[in-house]
Amino acid sequence: MAASRPRLELVETARDRISISADFPHLSPALLFDYWTSAELLEKWWPPAAELEPRVGGTYHFSWPKQDWHLRGKYTMFDRGKTLGFTWKWDHESTDVTRVTLRFQSMPKDGTRLTLQHEGYSKSSEAKKTRDEHVEGWTFFLRKLQEQVLDPSSSS
Repeated sequence: MAASRPRLELVETARDRISISADFPHLSPALLFDYWTSAELLEKWWPPAAELEPRVGGTYHFSWPKQDWHLRGKYTMFDRGKTLGFTWKWDHESTDVTRVTLRFQSMPKDGTRLTLQHEGYSKSSEAKKTRDEHVEGWTFFLRKLQEQVLDPSSSS
């Protein structure tokens, strides 16, 4: 019998922000943080190619070569196992730069509750569409991360 999936919940969606909470049982906040700040670990669940300078003020560039997509930003908060913040801008989108904040909270049995907040969307209809796409994208990739850490051999 398959184990039940860890909790993943859309906590809030407002015009200018989204907030999603996801549980990572049996994964410490520090190790989960590393899945966001190590190119080798990131490439197992999110971008096919990642270049990053993991520190406050450092930059990142994630790319999907098959689609010619490029996501870029700068780290604004960097406290391993506690908080990670970064700006967010796709090369192919005309929307404003937005901000992502990740908070890592300890749970029983060395688990982590991750809260992701993506904010800074303008009030335009294009920004609403982008925000809705981000809800879908974050939900998909956070599930993929949960699956990756439950079964590290499942990376594609």
